Amino acid sequence: MSEDFQPQGKLLNVKDIVGKGGPVAGSAISIVGAVLALVGFVLPWASCGGYRLSGLDIVTQSASGDIGNANGTFLCLVPLLAVGVLGVAILVVPAALWKKIPRLIRLIGPALVSLLAAIACCPSCLFFTNLQSARNDPNALGMGGLIQIEYGFWVTVAGTAISFLGGLLGVGTSLAETAMSKKSSPG
Repeated sequence: MSEDFQPQGKLLNVKDIVGKGGPVAGSAISIVGAVLALVGFVLPWASCGGYRLSGLDIVTQSASGDIGNANGTFLCLVPLLAVGVLGVAILVVPAALWKKIPRLIRLIGPALVSLLAAIACCPSCLFFTNLQSARNDPNALGMGGLIQIEYGFWVTVAGTAISFLGGLLGVGTSLAETAMSKKSSPG
């Protein structure tokens, strides 16, 4: 009966698990984060007086001139960078599994994911600070308190943060694999 539970095939060592599992897990986490950021972008970001605006609404209204600043135009970088994170993270999976791709390339992919996710946080942070300054503006005659940040903003920020952490996981495991292979190589 115990023979049924014997391992079949080749057992993986720590180097194989770190070398393949880490970048794939980091990419999977980054893909989930990028999808969250894209979904959050179309959810409500801000509300005032019963009106709700999504990130997409803010971008399209600022492009048409309805909103008098460039912050909305800058926000269009969030979904573009999220799509970039998604694309690079999807490409990292086969790169991590295929041995013929150089280690440097396997390291650059997750690093690029982290960089794109960090840059995607910048327009969101600018939007947040501008909204907070509008809420605290003394010239608003107390109306600034009616402006509220909605859940779509926080979903987008969480998605970009998750993508960033997934990229860091991929970078960390690629560096660990490189260190283990240098340590195990003779010389």
